[in-house]
Amino acid sequence: MDSSDKTRAIVLKAIRYGDNSLIVKLLTEQNGLRSFMVKGAFNKNAKIRTALFQPLTLLDIVSAKSRGDLGYLKEASIEYAYQDIPVNITKNAIILFVCELLSKSIQEAETDLELFDFIHHALSHLDAMNGNIADFPLKFALELSRFLGFSPNIGGYNPGFIFDLEEGCFRHDAGSIAYFIDSQLSGLYFRLGNTSIFDDVCLNFTNNERRQLMDAVTTYYKLHVSGFNDMNSTEILKTVLSVNN
Repeated sequence: MDSSDKTRAIVLKAIRYGDNSLIVKLLTEQNGLRSFMVKGAFNKNAKIRTALFQPLTLLDIVSAKSRGDLGYLKEASIEYAYQDIPVNITKNAIILFVCELLSKSIQEAETDLELFDFIHHALSHLDAMNGNIADFPLKFALELSRFLGFSPNIGGYNPGFIFDLEEGCFRHDAGSIAYFIDSQLSGLYFRLGNTSIFDDVCLNFTNNERRQLMDAVTTYYKLHVSGFNDMNSTEILKTVLSVNN
C-alpha cells in the first residue's frame, strides 16, 4: 500500500524549527491547507532545501500520510519555475502582499480545487505579465473574495452611490453606515469589480486612488474574515508601486 500523498502545493509560510528543521504551511491541491515538518532542511546535504519554501513557490510534493495536524514532507521539487518574479522588484512586492492576504484569509483545511486552480493560474499569469501590473493586487483581492464566499455585489451601481463595506453592496447614501467608501471611490471600485486579473486591462488609477482602494479592500477583508488583522505588506507595496508606476 502506498503510504504517501502526492500533490501540487503553494507555499504560504515557512518557520524555522529547532536548529535544522522547518515547519511549512502549504495550500495543497488535493488536501487543502496543510502544515508539514521538513526535517534537516538546514543541513549541508539536505534532501529538501530551504530555498524551495520562498513565498508562493509552486511545488510538487510527496508527504508521508499522517493522522495528526502536522505531516512530514518526503520530497519537494519546483512544479513551475518563475522567470520574472525573482528579478522584478514590483512583482516581488505583489507576491508578498498576495501571500500575506492568502495566509490571513484561508482558514479552512478542506480541499478546494477551484480555489487552488485560481491562485495557481493567477501566479503564473503574474510571472508572465508585461507592462503595467499595478492593478493586479486589487484585482486579485477582489476575485479571491468570490472564492472565499464573501464576494461584493457589484451590480446595482449608479453614479453617486456609495459602497457599503459591511453589507458588500452599493447604496444611495451612507446614512448611519459605519464602514463605506465615498461616491467618487465607489465609482472606481465598480470599475475594478468589472475587470479580471486575466484580461490585462489597465484601469489608469492614480497612486492616491490605488492607495485608497487598497485600504478599502483591506477593510473589507477585516469585516468579513474572522481574525483578519492589519496587513504588514501593504505599506511596502504602496511604496513600491508609487515609485515604479
